[in-house]
Amino acid sequence: MEFKDRLKELRKQHNMTQKKLAELLGYGYTAIANYESGRNQPSIKDLKRIVAIFNVSMDYLLGLSDVAKPYLAESIEWKEIYDCCCKMDKENFQLFSEQAQWFVERSRKKYHSL
Repeated sequence: MEFKDRLKELRKQHNMTQKKLAELLGYGYTAIANYESGRNQPSIKDLKRIVAIFNVSMDYLLGLSDVAKPYLAESIEWKEIYDCCCKMDKENFQLFSEQAQWFVERSRKKYHSL
């Protein structure tokens, strides 16, 4: 998913109009329309503000990840992983950790190939 699509999706999930988002960012609604159509891109400063408004990660906003809040330790996904890890013996936890590292490396390669 691209930034333009993710922005529109987030805005709609939050029942927010283009006008309202533009007001929060301090400019006219046409700027949001241009972002969502892909005609323009926001500055890094505005990207940071959009991330804060929707409470998501920058990677999620930019379409680099499908995990909106990867660092939120209390998210359902992290709680499920934590609960599973607590039930593992040392040997299985080591195997799980190695597999997790493999996924991290795979994600890095995907990210760097963009």
